[in-house]
Amino acid sequence: MAKELFMTQWFSKEMVVAGENLIKRLDESDAQVQAAFWLLDDKEKTWELTIVSPLVESEGPRNYYKRINDINESTNSEEVISLHDIRVSDTNNRIVKALKRSVLGTAILGNNRLGKNFIGGVYFEDMYIYRMDWALLDK
Repeated sequence: MAKELFMTQWFSKEMVVAGENLIKRLDESDAQVQAAFWLLDDKEKTWELTIVSPLVESEGPRNYYKRINDINESTNSEEVISLHDIRVSDTNNRIVKALKRSVLGTAILGNNRLGKNFIGGVYFEDMYIYRMDWALLDK
């Protein structure tokens, strides 16, 4: 079985790779990931990976978490992200909406880090964006 990463306030290369691997597997399972990003909780000082998909609304969050759990359990030799450190959301995610309202909403966002920003009315202590697929999010 794979080893779970321990999340701290420090963002690590292992977190980037584990997130990339999870998103790749979700894509392979047709999980319809439209946005994916790490977000530092400014109060708790811990990181959470947010996955945004329309399937969260249509299938329900429990089924989407199960999809992620099944992927984690089928992974043999890699570090994985604990379900405790993952948040799933439908496409009405407040952070996605804030980014879309800003000038960043017209940019291609992927593999970018945004630290200490107030964007679209929402403050981000720190954030690492894997994907924001505006074309799909606009549907």
